[in-house]
Amino acid sequence: MVAPYSLADGLLLQDDFISNDVVTDNNIGQLNWQTTGIGNAGTTAYVLASPYGVLRNTTAGTADGDGDTYHLLPDALVLGSAPGYFRFRCRYPTITGNALAGNNFRIGLDDSVTATSPGVGIWVDSDAGVLSLQCDSADHGDNAAAVAGVPTLTSGTTMVIDTWHDFDVRWHGENAQGGPKNVHLWVDGWLAAVSVCQIDNDEEVEPKIAHWQDTGGAATLEFDIDYFELFISR
Repeated sequence: MVAPYSLADGLLLQDDFISNDVVTDNNIGQLNWQTTGIGNAGTTAYVLASPYGVLRNTTAGTADGDGDTYHLLPDALVLGSAPGYFRFRCRYPTITGNALAGNNFRIGLDDSVTATSPGVGIWVDSDAGVLSLQCDSADHGDNAAAVAGVPTLTSGTTMVIDTWHDFDVRWHGENAQGGPKNVHLWVDGWLAAVSVCQIDNDEEVEPKIAHWQDTGGAATLEFDIDYFELFISR
């Protein structure tokens, strides 16, 4: 797919999380992401002295299940037969007390602002660093594919602490409901997971970055995202 250079090509959203605005006014990054707390809201900060921009979320450390969701364009997008993609770069940073255990994220397009699995969407899921590709439809069923065989991941499946990983999710084709049919995930340039998709062309989604912990108690866990990019062809 050729990178778009005009609005005539489709919808293009990009955020490198470089902004003069403060995170406390709930307009985060260049796209003014909104924040919704999951349980007790955590801390959002721009990481200083980092290449380009980095956004860091730290869970509240108050109770099990705490976290935050960053989201755009509520219920504004539907996925038809036109191809598209989203890409992002993220890591679990090395900070005292940070760990993979209980440290979870969900990034992509979906309809949930909580830790509960969405009813609709295409997203990358990290369960304590173990990665999967999720393609869910509220009307026609869910599909998922575990990540495997990526040499930059532990055992080919699991993110590495203090290591940036690059994710690229692309869809194409048309399913029986008029939505996307085939979804591929690349991690660090390696084909990592492939799934069919049954999303209807009238099921609503929005760009989403969710991070939360489920350690069984109070914990402050960190997660960094370097950029997010979404393109949907017209």
